[in-house]
Amino acid sequence: MLRAAPLLIFSALSLSCDRLSALDAEQGDPLSKRNRTQLFVGERVPNVPEATVVGAADAPVSRDSSGFKMLIDCEDCPIVFKDEERNRSDRFMTPRLRRSLVQLSKLVSQTWPKVDLRVTEAWDDRREHGAGSVHYEGRAADITTSDQDPAKLGTLAALAVKAGFDWVFYENATHVHVSVKR
Repeated sequence: MLRAAPLLIFSALSLSCDRLSALDAEQGDPLSKRNRTQLFVGERVPNVPEATVVGAADAPVSRDSSGFKMLIDCEDCPIVFKDEERNRSDRFMTPRLRRSLVQLSKLVSQTWPKVDLRVTEAWDDRREHGAGSVHYEGRAADITTSDQDPAKLGTLAALAVKAGFDWVFYENATHVHVSVKR
């Protein structure tokens, strides 16, 4: 009987580990999703609140603040910007967000040769997002593809995970939200 106990304990631990791995995958384990080819509407990677991953926003950055000096202009980026505000605000972002967007732009070009990455919103200086949005600090972007094909958004979200964004949220049928740490 005593000899059977270690085998039973090992079997129970093995089953528990398998269940934990499955649970991690269900709960949004980013490593299991890096090889996915598509995310679904409402899915986020990792599957925790944005502020938990990228940090809460401190204070909105305005053009006349010291924080604005930390943002960079993505003038030479291979990206289409919507620029609905007509003030180029969507081209301003943190260096970390810029790096991830440029990387994603390369993945988009490889996946769809005649399609570009499109940023509909990045730094928000008009307070059009919810309270505490990291758009106000230039650490988030809402993205789609230049052809605005909603059928591509699930794949775009998966490519964003591969590009290294800290948090990816396939928010709705019109865009994917991505964000980065400070």
